[in-house]
Amino acid sequence: MKIDRPRINLSAEAFEIEAGDLAGYAAMAGDELDAIGNFWGEDKEGVTFFKGQGGGMGYEAVTGQVMEGLGVFHSAHREVATRLRMMADSVTVADWESVAAILVALPPPDPGKPVWGTL
Repeated sequence: MKIDRPRINLSAEAFEIEAGDLAGYAAMAGDELDAIGNFWGEDKEGVTFFKGQGGGMGYEAVTGQVMEGLGVFHSAHREVATRLRMMADSVTVADWESVAAILVALPPPDPGKPVWGTL
């Protein structure tokens, strides 16, 4: 079994670059919206747009959700990069002969029994 550690590390680097780009684009978009200011106005329609109506979410709540989601997405990119590097490092120190011996000794899969994590 051949594992291309440099390629795995390049993939990790790509995820880190994307995480930085994502954070930069989100900050730039936020700055542009902040520069516009209170574009919805203070009239009834503007307040409804900002706060929502009839239990629906308005701009304020949705913006908060978007920012939270972008934060999670940014963190996920960084975590993927970290785990890719850990995987590349683990491949170096793994005893692949033992892994192969264990896999050969396992019984064949039973199609009637689900595999871990599947439905």
